[in-house]
Amino acid sequence: MSTTIVVGVDGSRAGAAALRWAAHEADLRGAELHMVHSWQIDAAEAMGGYAIPWLAMENDARANAQQWVEDVIGPLDQADSPRKLSVVSGMPGPVLVETSRDAALLVVGTQVHKGLSRVFQGSVSHYCLTHSTTIVVAVPAPAEDVGS
Repeated sequence: MSTTIVVGVDGSRAGAAALRWAAHEADLRGAELHMVHSWQIDAAEAMGGYAIPWLAMENDARANAQQWVEDVIGPLDQADSPRKLSVVSGMPGPVLVETSRDAALLVVGTQVHKGLSRVFQGSVSHYCLTHSTTIVVAVPAPAEDVGS
């Protein structure tokens, strides 16, 4: 069985909590930490009739994800355990489930949604919990974010 820990990287506060938890767990286990950021093209841009600069968009997504990761857990090359960052085009839930298929753990951040926002907002953590064959750890947003 793999010792790799996959974690979703999305730029949110819950995502930062999940990344910190996953990095700590990877260091404890001596496991590789595989950070995955998925990105999608905005539908309005896709339907606007303009040529879409896919490579530039992917490069921007990669640079933004790397900067966010380093802001949260520090430089990737100074870690106690091996770390890699993947930037993948696609819906976050399916991308994370597929990427973590052979991993030891999949770690995602989770937000608390109240009222109708819970009905209308998709939940990557819910998707992963209900579709993954890998053990999923859902790390909640920091306490100050709950209910906001």
